[in-house]
Amino acid sequence: MPQISLHLGAHRTASTHIQGVLAKNVPLLAAAGVASPSQAVTKEVLTSRLNPAQPLPSSGGEFAKMLQMANIAPDARLVISDENFIGFLNGIFSHQQFYPDCRARLLRLQQMLPEAPEKVLIAIRPYSSFFSSAYGRWLSPVRPVVPRDLCAELVLGLERGWGDLLEDIAAVFPESELVIVEYSPAPRFGPDQLFRLLGPLAEKLEYNPHYRWNRSMSARQTRLYEQAVQAGEGADEVRALIRLKQPPLTEGFWDEATQAALEARYEKDRAAIIRQFPAFVMASPA
Repeated sequence: MPQISLHLGAHRTASTHIQGVLAKNVPLLAAAGVASPSQAVTKEVLTSRLNPAQPLPSSGGEFAKMLQMANIAPDARLVISDENFIGFLNGIFSHQQFYPDCRARLLRLQQMLPEAPEKVLIAIRPYSSFFSSAYGRWLSPVRPVVPRDLCAELVLGLERGWGDLLEDIAAVFPESELVIVEYSPAPRFGPDQLFRLLGPLAEKLEYNPHYRWNRSMSARQTRLYEQAVQAGEGADEVRALIRLKQPPLTEGFWDEATQAALEARYEKDRAAIIRQFPAFVMASPA
């Protein structure tokens, strides 16, 4: 049976970078007996079947199909990564909910795996920068612009938070080692996550030294984009602009009161997480 490690994201915590590094190093990983299905295969075979409103396929052969499609040996050490296993980022602004179906989705994933994962890794991020970054990814011409005061009211009113998400994960995978890391913009953040998944093998991987963790739009771009969305033209051109040295969206997005409230809630949740999950890895200084 394969040894399985799950990387669950979360969104806006360098998940795309992790997946890119895994894809870039397929031969090196294979030589060490490690395989990682591509995002296309993972989404087609596993993620697409996690909607709690749909019946699970009766065949039970999804995992074997994934291995076959990805040309992976049945006894390989597997790293499976998809931040959408836990749900979708868009639900925060579309439905005012924070990963409400996480437990139900992971229970369905559990049923498709041949055994419990050896390790489950997830990164969390301070609410103030997480929600602003999420907003920068959510914006599109087909979605309404959310005024800052309404955006603040929305995120401050969310009932669930990181602690609830982690409880969902721990409840579904009680036998797995749950590794919780805190997001950091430091260059070592991506490699450190992979080290926790792969051990010393992570140090041999080829990385993209120019990767930027937060790939949402800059503060200036977002304001221009919001204006373009409201005007009904030019939004795609604004999103395609090069950020250069423009400030990221996470700087100055919230008013002082909202910023302070989000920081206070994160610190409260973070303290509870540390008490409940002693293995929580706090962020290193940037």
